[in-house]
Amino acid sequence: MNMLKQNIVIQAPRLYLAALIAIAIILAVSLYLTDPNSDARWISVLSGFVSGLAIASFQFLTQYLEQKALAEYKKHGLVEFLPNRKNPDYYRSLIKNTQVGDKIVVVGVTCNRLLDDFANPKVSNSQDLIEAMARGVEVTLLLPKSKYLNKEDKSDFINKTLPKSEEILKSHKDKFKLRYYDFEPSHSIFLAGNTCLVGPIFKNKKSKDTPAINLDRSGLFTKPYLDYLSEIIDESSTSHE
Repeated sequence: MNMLKQNIVIQAPRLYLAALIAIAIILAVSLYLTDPNSDARWISVLSGFVSGLAIASFQFLTQYLEQKALAEYKKHGLVEFLPNRKNPDYYRSLIKNTQVGDKIVVVGVTCNRLLDDFANPKVSNSQDLIEAMARGVEVTLLLPKSKYLNKEDKSDFINKTLPKSEEILKSHKDKFKLRYYDFEPSHSIFLAGNTCLVGPIFKNKKSKDTPAINLDRSGLFTKPYLDYLSEIIDESSTSHE
């Protein structure tokens, strides 16, 4: 029954377009066969119908192709493209939308900026991750082992990320995890509930200056990233050395 409904939904626009074209052709043929000496009003009406149906058919075809493309994007989970990742409010809204039982998983380089923006107990409006954990959301940070970090990133990790993480663990040990993967970082992933942001990691370029794609968790394009995320978690360890 569901397959029958789906086929009807898919075929309906095509049948509608075919009907428009067929009527336009029939009227065009009728106009062509009409005696030129016939009532001018009838010829004008017929001409108007033909041109109107031709325009309607073209507009419908354009809209149909556009909607078909959008449906394909939706099927693969595409929500939008982000030219960069500089806007903390964008991430803040994703964190705030998580509910009890959801998970926030972040694959990054140091995650120092993430903790500073959303888990800073000294700044009242920068505690979104803390509040998420308080309402039952599990937060996992996945970082490369320190041997893969350059000098600047390693300094940020040792002097900023680790102290902040240790502070969070004191009060949210059951909801906060910090784990490490043993390979060169190549992808940045931010999973929050049903939203998954993915983007590249470039050497000598801050992650906030790189693009990303917002994907729905249920999309076909998202699945390989979720599988990749599961593999990283399974193979990760608690030691950064």
